[in-house]
Amino acid sequence: MSNSLKASDSGLAIVDKSRQRLGWTKTSTARWWQDAHTSRATLRRFWQGDRIQREIFIAICQAVGIQNWEAIAELSHADLESTVVIPTPYLDFNEAPDIESFYGRNQELAQLEEWLTSQNCKLVTINGIAGIGKTSLALALVDRIQSKFDCLIWKSLQTSPSLISLLNSLLNSFEEGVVQNIQQGTAQLIQQLQKRHCLLVLDGLEAIFSQPENLSYGQFIQQLSRERHQSCILISSREQPKNIEINTKTSRCLNLKGLPKAEARELLQSRGFTGKELGLSALIQLYRGNPLALKLVTPLIQSVFGGNVAAFLSQNTLIVGDRLRVILKQQIEQLSGLEQDILYWLAIWQEPVSFSRLQTHLLISVDPGMVLEGIVALERRSLLEKWVSDYKPSFTLQPLVMKVVTDELVEYAAQEIYKVMQSHDIRHFQILRTHWLLRPGSDDIAGDRILTQLWKKLWHLYGATLPQIFNQILLLLDGQSPLAMGYIKSNVAILSGIESV
Repeated sequence: MSNSLKASDSGLAIVDKSRQRLGWTKTSTARWWQDAHTSRATLRRFWQGDRIQREIFIAICQAVGIQNWEAIAELSHADLESTVVIPTPYLDFNEAPDIESFYGRNQELAQLEEWLTSQNCKLVTINGIAGIGKTSLALALVDRIQSKFDCLIWKSLQTSPSLISLLNSLLNSFEEGVVQNIQQGTAQLIQQLQKRHCLLVLDGLEAIFSQPENLSYGQFIQQLSRERHQSCILISSREQPKNIEINTKTSRCLNLKGLPKAEARELLQSRGFTGKELGLSALIQLYRGNPLALKLVTPLIQSVFGGNVAAFLSQNTLIVGDRLRVILKQQIEQLSGLEQDILYWLAIWQEPVSFSRLQTHLLISVDPGMVLEGIVALERRSLLEKWVSDYKPSFTLQPLVMKVVTDELVEYAAQEIYKVMQSHDIRHFQILRTHWLLRPGSDDIAGDRILTQLWKKLWHLYGATLPQIFNQILLLLDGQSPLAMGYIKSNVAILSGIESV
């Protein structure tokens, strides 16, 4: 009996269904090769139809619940002798992360595969908000199409490497020497992409945008998308690369949305829910099917609410989780002043707002073109949701973004009041000057989320002296011009009235 086995095509189809039921990817779920006491490289060879050690072959099958491994193996000696040996593609996947689970995305995978293999696009970008599953989708895609490429290279950009550092890392994958300048490195890389049919994955491009010294990345990616070669570049990013044409003959962009309810239920079932809990659909909708957000909130629902989803939802709150909150805060901090102003206004309204209505509430008149550019930039960063009614678009924030922006707004407003009371200088007022915190059209002051949240924070800081604080601020405003005062007086007057409401 041979000491090595290979999977048949029909056997691989059976294993594929088994791993999908578990939410595992073909080669990026660490638990699979760990349970089988093997390596990711060996698991890749299994999927490529290569012969591997008998005991490991059996363990790989058993790890996904298949005991009848004989049904997976290709045991015919005649078939083995006639098998055409397919060259194994060169892999540099040392920087690719392991993922715990993967659900659905069949439509997105089919679309990406079409672009990369049938239409031969040179540049494909996966965009989406933090936690939506861009990296997981890219890994699943590579699993699916790796046999169609001669070379697969995965590079993570999370550490914001300089372009020359990235070029040398890529050239090292091709056993090229170190280069000293970007032009030389780019030329050598393009030569390699011309020689081979490569799939080059650049994961987390948004980290580069936060570094001013990395502006040359845009030109580099643009050059790769335009030069003549036979390879493909796949990018994942929380925002679309600037100044790079998308949705052309050779460049495509997929804006990744949340998981549909059926697939999100599968994810939640893998985390311990039955899938039949009351309120599960509402929970999925609240988090817009964001896989990471759902994973982060699940332990809290199980530990604090005993798995009672409806009880959690009755608290009328949204838990973001530290990991996701840090990512979103970093993204917000990198925005321009106008872009942040737009976010704060949308957080105050808490409902879709038209462009014209948004513009009328800006304290200082801004060129409509600049406001439009701000909205486009926020859309490019996947921070906005667009609603269309009667052919007129309105904009609001994704719930996760709404929660983080609201908390930041309250924190900054409280800090402004503290600084003004310490210095008696109203120039510390910024948000409270430029934004009226009462939602327009609302007279329910006590029920206004931002105002009540800010009042509670201030009460925690100042206690019974809070009314005196408000009076001192109003005295500081005496004699100030309307422009210097902005919305400060209105905000303070509303806050001072909350206690008596």
